[in-house]
Amino acid sequence: MLRPASLLLSPLVVALFGLALAPIAHAQSPARTVGDTIPLATEGEVTVDNHEGSITITTWDRDQVRFEAEIMSTDEDPGAEKVTIRTRTTADHLRLATSHDDGDDESVVFGFDEDGFRWGGINIPAVHYTITMPRTATLTIDDHESRIDVTGHAGPLRIDSHEGPISIAEQRGGVTIDAHESSILISNQSGDVTLETHEGRMELRQITGRLSVDTHDGELIGEGLNGGVRFESHDGNASMAFATLPDDVLVDTHDGNLTLTVPPDAGFDLTTDFDDDADLRSDFDLRRIRLEDEDDDEVNYRGDVNGGGPEIRLESSDGDFTLHSR
Repeated sequence: MLRPASLLLSPLVVALFGLALAPIAHAQSPARTVGDTIPLATEGEVTVDNHEGSITITTWDRDQVRFEAEIMSTDEDPGAEKVTIRTRTTADHLRLATSHDDGDDESVVFGFDEDGFRWGGINIPAVHYTITMPRTATLTIDDHESRIDVTGHAGPLRIDSHEGPISIAEQRGGVTIDAHESSILISNQSGDVTLETHEGRMELRQITGRLSVDTHDGELIGEGLNGGVRFESHDGNASMAFATLPDDVLVDTHDGNLTLTVPPDAGFDLTTDFDDDADLRSDFDLRRIRLEDEDDDEVNYRGDVNGGGPEIRLESSDGDFTLHSR
């Protein structure tokens, strides 16, 4: 029997699909490029306001900011003449903002403008920012869907994004991110991390500092954690592996699944508040601290493990919980 052509061609299809997912540099040449080098106090603040494109941040020990903005063309605006990179500067604050003559594309859902009837807003050209800034300055990014990459920063970092992917590496200051559905990757972080999302994958590696996560149904993957955690979600999932357990771990979910991995000799006080649809499996012997109600529908735990220590508190009405030792 002859196999269907789709099966015969599947290796080629897979290969082409892999190429399609590979990172691609900006193939299109920018319509315009603007840039400058501006003095800024090393403890000052840089603010970047963009809609789509990319924002790439690196740092140095100079008291100045160097930036370049590549403004891409669109069918509506081939020369991207309606886009302006606005700068507002003081001795300790630089603001870079992408401005469009017609406003942003959320400003018009439908209606009439000088070009006639328009549905769904305007098509704003993408802008790709490359910025080198003082290492210890505060960085604030307000964006809609740009790719954001920050490397080697040592000051406070605040990001507000709707759906653009976010990558942060070698950060030595606190991080606060408010995103709707952005994917988030943070590695080699020293400082507290606060994440508030609706959905999307959050991947954290080698984090020293307290982690606070509030999500609706996002997924959290944590490796090499060295601080306390507060995790709240409606039906999001989380897997967190701790290199050390120096502080409390507080988890409150509705019906998500959770896996915690801690060193085998870690001491902690375990408290659970489960309804009958939540379940805990553990590598640790928890029989001594097991609590049961009269109907044996709800099983909870309250007591010390390995002599006690920081509190691990797990609260849920539904979900599977696993406590691993490693």
